[in-house]
Amino acid sequence: MKKIGQLSLALFCLFWVNNTFAETVFTYQSKESPSGTRREYTKYLLELALEATIAKYGPYKLVASGQMNSVRSRMDAKFGNKENYFVGDSVSKDLIDGMGYVSFPIDRGVVGYRVFFVSPEARERLRGVSTLDELKEFTIVQGIGWLDTGILIHNGFKVITGTDYDGLFKMVARNRIDLFPRGANEILREYEYHNKVQGLIYDDTIVLYYPSPRFFFTAKSNVTAIKRIEEGLIISYEDGSLQKLWEKYYQPSIDFVNLKKRRIFEIDNPFLGGVDASYEKYFYRPSGIELGAENPINDTIAVSNAAGSYR
Repeated sequence: MKKIGQLSLALFCLFWVNNTFAETVFTYQSKESPSGTRREYTKYLLELALEATIAKYGPYKLVASGQMNSVRSRMDAKFGNKENYFVGDSVSKDLIDGMGYVSFPIDRGVVGYRVFFVSPEARERLRGVSTLDELKEFTIVQGIGWLDTGILIHNGFKVITGTDYDGLFKMVARNRIDLFPRGANEILREYEYHNKVQGLIYDDTIVLYYPSPRFFFTAKSNVTAIKRIEEGLIISYEDGSLQKLWEKYYQPSIDFVNLKKRRIFEIDNPFLGGVDASYEKYFYRPSGIELGAENPINDTIAVSNAAGSYR
């Protein structure tokens, strides 16, 4: 009996150790295309949050999702097709209601400052733009499944979508479409990667702004994982490591586009109605730019639009 008791105790201890220190698998988004760079930051941000919470939640293992577009990524995350799959996505009331999420703006809102890839012909035409209505005369291309499409259409822009991410750069370079908006944090690395695309240049006169928080979204059932990532992001923000990672990936591009030297047009994001705005305290605020009011020093133009829903 004594030996049986000792054996039972040993098995219990072995079970306890294995479960206490077992790695928790988290899945991150792979690149959208072989040339894509915009998901690198979100991968390392997820890793940063996990590292910050090892003491409380234990070890983890990060695995790649496999290459897929935004629509497929969103569906796989929503239905739990991959283990603890966290995708970075633009916030909307529909996503908030339909998925689990971490209430922290992973890009700190900087992706809402939109700068245009253009052809030489389109850039010359843009130099003459002084009003929002004039800007709306240009056609815009966006990737399939991007919330930006609905935001732009709601505000009166002409938008088409494409499924081939790399092909979007070629479309605008060949003057088939006028503008391809990218976040101020994205444009430098994308320009460097696609600089061999003949005719692809960027506009240096205008920035279009709309509030665009992006959260980590996942299946609603991943309750513990959601709590862990949120705690990890807040810890990382408070100790400054999140800002350092953000600056490493984004600051060179922000400096490159020189936002305060551009004419700024501000439009509405109708998809944020009913969403708790407490995330705004983590937003990046560019120096020299005042949103929501005319700023003659920087030739800033703010445009108000009626709030509403896009369907």
